[in-house]
Amino acid sequence: MKKNTKAVLVVISLLLSASVGLNVYLLFFSAESYLQSTEEIYIMESGILRNNLKMRQTGEVELNYDFDHEDYAQLIERYEIDWIAGEGSEFQRAVRLMDEFAPRLYHESWYDNHIEMKALPLLEYSLDNRSQGINCRNKAQILNEMCLALGIYSRKVWIMPNSGYDTDCHVVNEIWDTAYEKWIMLDITNNQYWVDENGTPLSVLEIRTKGAMQKFCTPVTVGEKLNNLEKLKQKHISEFLYIMKNMVYMQYCDVYSVGESETIYLLFPENLDTGYDKFISASAVERPPVS
Repeated sequence: MKKNTKAVLVVISLLLSASVGLNVYLLFFSAESYLQSTEEIYIMESGILRNNLKMRQTGEVELNYDFDHEDYAQLIERYEIDWIAGEGSEFQRAVRLMDEFAPRLYHESWYDNHIEMKALPLLEYSLDNRSQGINCRNKAQILNEMCLALGIYSRKVWIMPNSGYDTDCHVVNEIWDTAYEKWIMLDITNNQYWVDENGTPLSVLEIRTKGAMQKFCTPVTVGEKLNNLEKLKQKHISEFLYIMKNMVYMQYCDVYSVGESETIYLLFPENLDTGYDKFISASAVERPPVS
């Protein structure tokens, strides 16, 4: 009797396992699965951006850039950033800086921002130290101060998601390039910039608009060849979707210098509501910096 009971229990256990396995397969792998492909995720994200394409046009403020802070001399001397940046356009020089320091600043999403938000103490804390990573906000601050130290107009930009339940955002840089006559986004966390179908580097708002209209653009890791952009997009589809998720609205500081300004302006869609009262227009962030 005991042997028969054990046999029955074994059969029941096997049947239950098979049933669970079948349900898992149907949930994750069947044609009716709700799990989305990368293309479906992009359709969802681009739809959100398309529905919120038009930004509020209030707030014709001027952003300010400080090229004279006393910390810049130490940055140049201690980290040889003028030698690393080398010669060339603002874009070329800033990309060399990003490429040098991106892999040497280890990423820690849950870093608590306990080090002063300035390039010198942040570099002292985190450079080449895997046990002391920092987040995208702090990495962008480092690159921003390095660019300003070399006379390159540079700003830190928060790119933000739509969902009130999504507390994850991303922080990037934009530099003004006189040859292209426009702002260009640099993502030091991923060591990437973005290009269009012709390989032209793009600004934050250009990426946002192309995403909303489902026009081609892709992230490019520094050093990658641009002869097959479609292949690069597929290679970097994870970063592509992550950035698109965070393109609903932007935050800008009023002054870019050593340290982080406390005054923040929102570049915000007309269709969304917010209790915040400081806004900047798309035209204000697209135009050339005031010399």
